[in-house]
Amino acid sequence: MTRPVWAHGLFVLALALPMACAPARPPFTQAVTRDALPDASKATLAFLWPSTSCDTGGYYSLATADGKFVGNLSSGTQLRVSMPPGEHTIFGWSDARAPGDASVVGLPVLSATLDAGRTYYVRMAFGEWDETGPREMHMRRTAQRVCYRIGNVMSAAMNILTPSSDLWTEMPGWVSELPALAPDAAGGQAWLDANHDVVAARRDLAVGRLAGLRPLARRLSTLHAVDGVVPAP
Repeated sequence: MTRPVWAHGLFVLALALPMACAPARPPFTQAVTRDALPDASKATLAFLWPSTSCDTGGYYSLATADGKFVGNLSSGTQLRVSMPPGEHTIFGWSDARAPGDASVVGLPVLSATLDAGRTYYVRMAFGEWDETGPREMHMRRTAQRVCYRIGNVMSAAMNILTPSSDLWTEMPGWVSELPALAPDAAGGQAWLDANHDVVAARRDLAVGRLAGLRPLARRLSTLHAVDGVVPAP
């Protein structure tokens, strides 16, 4: 039996749609199951990037101020990474950002004090902050917004998610829906070391931005040890 021409078109469309909707996986990442057992001797950090109308293109790379690769993530994904307990400063930058771009607005930065055995949640936020903090609070996932940028650089921030956060009730849905990635630590660290000068310049700008944040912004960019969730026994 010969299929009508339109039936062939629907078949091709059905095959293409799942591929078109899947978020791109950045380099130096690997898929991971959300229910993978964490290392009890370390803290788990989950960076969530729910898609919004203010998203940038490409992906963001995250590293610690002392030069350790944390991971890469893109819009519509989450990055889950194990980190040693203690104090860390984590900053990020876009792969699409020009190496000589001196604008700090696109450099999210996080101060974190972590405890072993706890899971911490951070939301990647775009178009909501200026250089020193949030311009407008967006309480809903579908909130209409005016994206803040300087030139071609979209503003970026890492906002903590804790049980007292306004968006905490959204967290379980994001964790469930967003494909989970884990870093390729060895490959990512080698890439980071090979680009040391560029990464160091961005680190210095991000740390300077952290120092200049307004009090509210500093609070939203700081994880305390007690902010982590302890898994149920």
